[in-house]
Amino acid sequence: MSLRAGDAAAYWGVWDKAGAILAERKRWREASPELFVGCRPEGEAGRVEAVAWMRQWAPEPEADWVVLSADIETEPVAVAGEVIFPSAWSLPEKLGLPLSAVHAPVPALQQTIGASIQTFLARIACEAAWERENWGLSAHTELNFHPVRRLPRLTAEARLETTWVRLERQFLTRLPVTRCLLFGIRVSNHRLDEAAADPEIGRRIARALHTMPEAMADYKGVGAARSALIRLLAPGANI
Repeated sequence: MSLRAGDAAAYWGVWDKAGAILAERKRWREASPELFVGCRPEGEAGRVEAVAWMRQWAPEPEADWVVLSADIETEPVAVAGEVIFPSAWSLPEKLGLPLSAVHAPVPALQQTIGASIQTFLARIACEAAWERENWGLSAHTELNFHPVRRLPRLTAEARLETTWVRLERQFLTRLPVTRCLLFGIRVSNHRLDEAAADPEIGRRIARALHTMPEAMADYKGVGAARSALIRLLAPGANI
């Protein structure tokens, strides 16, 4: 899972001094709240505590967030949240589902590390902070990749200058009162040609694309583009 110790103040503090992220979040939330925001009755106490906890560092969170139930002996359940910038999934569709069902679309995840995830979550102490990164590639710079938008995916014509690395910086902690889990997702986009200006980064991305199982490549939406991108990222290299 590639987890490391997290920094709550740095993660939940203000990153975007100009306020563009909060403005975009507000625009989508007010236009279609049913697509991005939700809370089950059993999640209300956790939602209230999560919002108050995040506001220790900023008036409003710039990152997306999901509250998971406090269950330890059984799988935690998604009970509340606000996910304005999803990577092709919908928060309201996930509410009420145990974590294994939330992760079900990810190829082989449950079979390979599902048990480890459950063990790790059960052991998280209150207010201990953990972070990790997840990444994908995209054909556009939109932060809101909700499936209803049907945004274009990468094709075989993809080029480095028209492809973006979609980086998710993820955060996890256990709230001290309800003992619910709080999961944060902060999304940013980075042009692939600029990221790959560092040859080692270019080779690492090319290697990841080359070794990615077919099912995972299709899930991440890079199946059609990866051959072209590998050639551009590491021309002539033995990856």
